[in-house]
Amino acid sequence: RATPVELKRAYRRLALQHHPDRNPGAATAGSNFVRIQYAYDVLSDERKRRIYDRYGEMGIQMAGRVGGELLDPQVSNMLSGFAFVSSLVALLFVLFFAFLAQRVDRKINWPYSVVFAPLWTVDLAVLIVVVSALLKRVITGFSSSQANSDYASHDEAAVSSSYATTEDDENEGIVSDACDRSTDAPINAAEDADTSTSASPSPFGSAPATDATPLLGGAGPNYSNNNSQRRHQRSRRRRHPRLRYLRKFVETQLACVARAAPIAYLLLLALFQVSIVLKLDGHVCWSIWRVAAPWLAIEAIHGLLLTLQLVAAILKANEGRAASPTVRQLLVVALDTYWWFLIRVVLAVLVVLKLNHSIPWHWALVFAPSYLPALRSVITLCLLRRQLRAMGDAEVAQNESAIVVASVIAFVIVASFVYSFVALLIWKLSLPSAVRLALVLIPVFIALSVLCCLCTCLSCCLAYGMHAPLDDERDVESNSSSNNDNSVPSNRRIQ
Repeated sequence: RATPVELKRAYRRLALQHHPDRNPGAATAGSNFVRIQYAYDVLSDERKRRIYDRYGEMGIQMAGRVGGELLDPQVSNMLSGFAFVSSLVALLFVLFFAFLAQRVDRKINWPYSVVFAPLWTVDLAVLIVVVSALLKRVITGFSSSQANSDYASHDEAAVSSSYATTEDDENEGIVSDACDRSTDAPINAAEDADTSTSASPSPFGSAPATDATPLLGGAGPNYSNNNSQRRHQRSRRRRHPRLRYLRKFVETQLACVARAAPIAYLLLLALFQVSIVLKLDGHVCWSIWRVAAPWLAIEAIHGLLLTLQLVAAILKANEGRAASPTVRQLLVVALDTYWWFLIRVVLAVLVVLKLNHSIPWHWALVFAPSYLPALRSVITLCLLRRQLRAMGDAEVAQNESAIVVASVIAFVIVASFVYSFVALLIWKLSLPSAVRLALVLIPVFIALSVLCCLCTCLSCCLAYGMHAPLDDERDVESNSSSNNDNSVPSNRRIQ
């Protein structure tokens, strides 16, 4: 395998040898030079080189098409590993629900600690992955900080030796900054007098700024626009320093919570499972609220993340604006952020109240929040269909209509599995002795089995099917022992 230096040296030598200016009479000089350039472009790019080493010239041609990223060996190996792990996780969930159905239907007398063993295996695997990722991040940050400190100590002598020159440059910079401030003083005064001509775009909707005339003596429209943008940024910093500091504080807290959230989610989920097992095995006499406390804590952390994200977005949009977002805009953004979170929280609270015998409602009414996502999806699809009918371009409307039809089919398939399970679960909770849990979990078994089969097939295809050696490769490998020819198969040569 040639190194990058060897590739560059060979490319320069062949390019000089086959350049059309050095071979004016050769008819194939131009084509040879183009082929050499194309070969160097492929072999000097790591991704293209990996694809060429695996699939040859046909892989290079297919890499630029839709789905060509899958031809990259690194991407295909990553997807193959992810599909294999997903199939194992789906299989463990199938085992868990099978054990749970047999235990609830009194077919077996295992303790629930044994029934939950597949689920705890998944938790342990996820914990190992998360902890390894955090350790890798810490080690990477420590190594980078150590490298930066070594670099700073190495350059300390050079910085101290050039102190005099730096001081002169700083004095010159101070003088130039004073000249710039004196030049920009009338401009800033005019901007403070009329700030309506410059406004920054925001996700809440605002009119873009327009500059009709150049400002600095016929410098041109581009120069005028650039100066107006810079002046608007300076005035925005002067007008809203507290908003900027508050936004940075919120973004810092958001980053801290987001880094700690995965470990907190995993630990609270494991604690929730342990609480369920202890309650079902009769080792504790806790109330339903105490058992469900870890799950509610998970939702509280997620709500905190959503709140910090919403506040950061509002502060970023409000910074530098003459007028704050309207109440209607804030309500729309808040509803779009919190709607799924509120559905989950309300559903969890209603289930806990029903299990604690605090409300006399029927289980169909308790699960009423779970119907809202389907209603929202139906409304969204209807509105999208209405917009397509109002479009004037028939070709674009036809393409979008195909996407809508595919979305409707996917929605029908997913909704049929989800709400059939919800209906069977309501039947089981309302009449515990009328139906077995194994019948209730049939949609879950079907979905997990299909997922396990698809992930297994995808893993096998990515690991073996797409990496099968070509016929010419087999011929070259069979003849490699008899001769030392390093020729490349014909279907893998860069033509």
